[in-house]
Amino acid sequence: MKLKIAVVQFKIAHLDPEKNLKRIENFVKKAAKKKAQIIALPEDCTTGSIEGVTKWLDKTQKTKKLFQQMAKKYQIDIVTGSVMGKVKGQAFNTSYYINAKGKVLGTYHKNHLYKSERTFLNPGKEISVFETPWGKIGLIICWDIMYPEIFKRLVKAGVKIIFCSSYWWEGVSESTEKYNHQEQEELIDALCVTRATETDSVFVYTNAAGTTHYKNGGKDVLIGHSQITMPILETVKKLNHNREKMFIQEVDLSLLKKAERVFESRTNLLAKKPL
Repeated sequence: MKLKIAVVQFKIAHLDPEKNLKRIENFVKKAAKKKAQIIALPEDCTTGSIEGVTKWLDKTQKTKKLFQQMAKKYQIDIVTGSVMGKVKGQAFNTSYYINAKGKVLGTYHKNHLYKSERTFLNPGKEISVFETPWGKIGLIICWDIMYPEIFKRLVKAGVKIIFCSSYWWEGVSESTEKYNHQEQEELIDALCVTRATETDSVFVYTNAAGTTHYKNGGKDVLIGHSQITMPILETVKKLNHNREKMFIQEVDLSLLKKAERVFESRTNLLAKKPL
């Protein structure tokens, strides 16, 4: 079975949801026109970093509803990136998977919060794995990629395709940049290949683009490097820059069965003792 995935490395207009949603809809429209079956967006794609200012939290789930309308209108499944908002009275960084009929198939609250998020967001505790026509899909967000245990949980739930929405910027490890100015790009590239291989899954990493400037004079330089990886092929498609761009890539899901026969990565990951 083959699947066409659109990956949007999106330059987010800071704290301007209306502008971002209009531009996102243009990408969704283009992806649908080119027969993509799923489109994936980056973390915080409607607001950018809200810097802990809770007035920017989506308290009514309005953004989710707009994505549902968009998916139904253009008949395409959407990985919504993530939305910082209130769910049942608690603040989460949440990603949704919405199918082409506008139905929410998956809801994921970011488990592993980055340090700047911990002051105003609650960490999620559950994983999100759900059935689709292409097999089981799982969602994670950004910093989750650093933690192997969540991938073991995804594999145990039978995941075949993992979407990782991200807002990864150069300053994540600013104290170490003097040793290697490409550290973050190299880290993400290595993790994307590793997570695909160890889980025997298609791994879709969607990062934000460009540079965000803040009123206090600070800035976030996004690393880009959105990509699709999978076993055997390793890096299927990657953007080696941080500029805004959408690519559409077809992946052959039958390769996953062949990879598992060769590497037995799922079997080994779930074994009580290493084989």
